[in-house]
Amino acid sequence: MDETREVSYLRQVSAMVQMTYGIGPSWERVEPVLVDLTSAMPGPMGRSRRLQVRDVGGRIVADATDAPPGREPPPVRRLLSLRYQGEVVGSLFGTMPALSPDQLIQLESAPVTITGPVPIDPQTNMNRALLGGAGLGAFAALLVGAIFMHPLTTGVSALRAGAQRIAAGELGARVKPSGFAELAELAGSFNQLAESLDRQEEARRRLVADIAHDLRTPLTVISGTVEAMLDGIYDPNDHVHLRSVRDEAGRLARMVNDLRALSLADAGQMRLDLMVVPASSVIEDACDRFATRAADCAVALEPSITPGLPNVRIDPVRFAQVLGNLIENALRFTPSGGTIMLGAHLMVRADAQGALGVAMSVSDTGPGIPSEALLHIFDRFYRVDQARSPGGSGLGLAIVRTLVEAHSGTVAVANRPGSGAVFTVWLPIA
Repeated sequence: MDETREVSYLRQVSAMVQMTYGIGPSWERVEPVLVDLTSAMPGPMGRSRRLQVRDVGGRIVADATDAPPGREPPPVRRLLSLRYQGEVVGSLFGTMPALSPDQLIQLESAPVTITGPVPIDPQTNMNRALLGGAGLGAFAALLVGAIFMHPLTTGVSALRAGAQRIAAGELGARVKPSGFAELAELAGSFNQLAESLDRQEEARRRLVADIAHDLRTPLTVISGTVEAMLDGIYDPNDHVHLRSVRDEAGRLARMVNDLRALSLADAGQMRLDLMVVPASSVIEDACDRFATRAADCAVALEPSITPGLPNVRIDPVRFAQVLGNLIENALRFTPSGGTIMLGAHLMVRADAQGALGVAMSVSDTGPGIPSEALLHIFDRFYRVDQARSPGGSGLGLAIVRTLVEAHSGTVAVANRPGSGAVFTVWLPIA
């Protein structure tokens, strides 16, 4: 390498050092650059060469040599001033035995000024290109991510806002489906949940009103009858009025039992004390319990039991509540002079398994059930007669389904040909 090329290379080294310093401005990144530039020196200058940078206080901030390990690095002398924004910030030192004093003076008197790209080796160019490409790729990734994240964050924010409104009691809040298909589907599910909560809240309010009415009616009858007896208006031995008190008290007891059963079922605390009993005895016991009640209503209560029925496994108290609710429902809708039939027979369940079991039925000769009501007859709070003339809280049949399913059975309803309705409970054989 001739002297002119050495001087030119030193200017390039000076330019790279000053550019690296300007990043901070700091000397922190200078030494790795100096090491690369020293080892890349071609020709004689690449043997036992040393470059060093010192700050304005004389402290060595970067030192690079290609001397073999264990050998004393060659001495250096000051070559160039290093400037940043026109001010001297340090000096470049090096081993330059081939340079003449005039060339050293020339380097010092003509400081390096960076006016364009500094020529460096091809490897450094490639590294810069790779860094530039990586930066561009990162920017593109951020841009694409922002484009796709916007509908996602918008949809999630809308769902969060809707959830907060519902939590605050605004059950009519809905979320407009938007964004990705999955988010739109989630918004639809959210709205369905909100509608379900809205319906349940409406049912709860209606239940409170219904219970208040249904409690007030029998309590009014009981208190009025007792007061009349105490005042001498009614004869205390009048069995007619005593039976009315008994019936209304029984009505209150059934309502409390229904509410209690629903509460236990909802809490997952329903416990059955199962016993194996003859299926025929279940129907016979129900007939005995409701014989007087049916006679008071001028309704015939007739059993129809197939001989030789097998045993079933039931909780006697809970299943008595099932048949009791069905019979009370039949008495409510059966006119005077009508008939309620309690039946029991073998039946194959109408499903894929086709299991054999015992069917217990309660049929009446009332007006029947409107076809549009058959699908909802076991729903909570549902009443066929919204005018309430026959009474009822809309809980009895819901209790029936809950208790029957707890016994691993099924319950169904159908209109009888001609008139009346029939409720059929299927239980597996014990």
